[in-house]
Amino acid sequence: MNNETNTNQSIQRQSPRSYKRWARNIIIHKPMQREFTMVIISLLMISCLAIGYVIHETMREAAFGGGFHFGKINPYEVLSEIRYLLILRVTSVLFATLLIVGAFGVFFLHRVAGPVHRFRGVLLRLNDGEIPAPVKLREGDFFTEVAVEINRLLEDRQLEQTRNKELRSLVEKILSTRQPDLMIQSAQELKAVLEKNKIR
Repeated sequence: MNNETNTNQSIQRQSPRSYKRWARNIIIHKPMQREFTMVIISLLMISCLAIGYVIHETMREAAFGGGFHFGKINPYEVLSEIRYLLILRVTSVLFATLLIVGAFGVFFLHRVAGPVHRFRGVLLRLNDGEIPAPVKLREGDFFTEVAVEINRLLEDRQLEQTRNKELRSLVEKILSTRQPDLMIQSAQELKAVLEKNKIR
């Protein structure tokens, strides 16, 4: 009974904390999310203004002429024509907005997916024991700060690899020599390599 009570209390304690952590992590990359949000909001505002203009112009044409005649024609036919024009024009505006948003999304996500693809390639090569070339991003790509950190990691791995080669050759030299003076000298060189090539 006590164990169940303790388990329930721990679950209740963990739930709010995980929710707060999730809420705090909604904005993970401010420049990227700000740019995307502002462009989408701007496009939707322009679309709303265009739809308002289309509705206004269509109603003005119906009221002041422009192909609509109120003589002996049934008002229902006039309203039906206005409705048809409104549907056609508003749909055209929304379709154009959809195309622009889709094109923007493709180019925007390319600036996000491109760096992620490069980072993945670097990590795969590192896991295979290779040391790839430094990451270079295109102008306008996101995650440049991540590229800087990955390049620092690659530089450290290169230093570590160089140090290991030097240490291996010195150890082989110590093992192959039988003269005490040369052994002491090689040991001092080994110590110097260890001190010089400390990894950051």
